[in-house]
Amino acid sequence: MFHQKGFSLLSFLLYLVLFSLMMLLSCHIVTSLIIPSFSSIRRSQSLISLHIATDLFVRDIRIMRNSEHQWKVIRPQEVIWNQGNSDIGWLFVDNRLERREGTYDEEWKNSTMSTIARNISKATFIYETRGGRVVGIELVMMPPWQKEKPVTCYVAVSKQENA
Repeated sequence: MFHQKGFSLLSFLLYLVLFSLMMLLSCHIVTSLIIPSFSSIRRSQSLISLHIATDLFVRDIRIMRNSEHQWKVIRPQEVIWNQGNSDIGWLFVDNRLERREGTYDEEWKNSTMSTIARNISKATFIYETRGGRVVGIELVMMPPWQKEKPVTCYVAVSKQENA
């Protein structure tokens, strides 16, 4: 009998098919499990950034509440107040929430701008007034993937007075 060392064509094709199926299975696992988890991670990071934005907004309003202030602009997309020597403003523009600090006189001059949150489909400031005074502000932000549950925060602007 004559024996050769090596592989036959049939065994080579069998190994080729086996390893191709293993590659297809690996690609299927990546596309069906790992890629959706990346999307979920991006959504949760975006949601965390929205909650951080609400914390920063509440912090600014609480600092303002404890000092003398004067309102300059009160609109659904923008709020600006004077904090003694500078103006502070929050603005929703181009699907992002911005905080500006500087001098505001019908437009910003000598200001610094910080982007607080990105990828927001809608953000609105809702004002509660009593007797012509703003007593509370609610910030409502809508993530682009979520249409029913907005991220909201409410902060009282004026100190409680004993009635």
